[in-house]
Amino acid sequence: MGSISYDRAGEKEAMERAKEEYYRDKEQPVERIRIAAGSVVMEADLNDSATALKLAHILPVNSAAKVWGNEIYFSVPMHTDPENAQGEVPPGTVAFWPAGDSLCVFFGQKPYSPVNVVGQLLGDPNAFAEVREGDAVRVEAAT
Repeated sequence: MGSISYDRAGEKEAMERAKEEYYRDKEQPVERIRIAAGSVVMEADLNDSATALKLAHILPVNSAAKVWGNEIYFSVPMHTDPENAQGEVPPGTVAFWPAGDSLCVFFGQKPYSPVNVVGQLLGDPNAFAEVREGDAVRVEAAT
């Protein structure tokens, strides 16, 4: 009797493509977010990428800060593949790290690995140097 084999990798890729198309066709519900990390509160404008749209659909998000050099990052309940991923970003960049399913705020650090840029802070990114490991983080739509 023959065996049936399933192409799980192909099936997963097809599902991810379908999700990306779904989000691409949706109107972005949020154009600006508010990031509160420890005592720092700052807004950021989102770009029109599929990753930013996906992030907007899961807000609000609560997490805990992790610090790596001049960057804070924190887990968010979403996954997406690299989308025009960049290995270097300027200070003030808000990006999604596909390898770690995390949102990152850069204030001088080069990404550990390529990130999907989702937005730009609307203030001095160096303020995030005050954030400490484990500080509460909340990302929500800015009103």
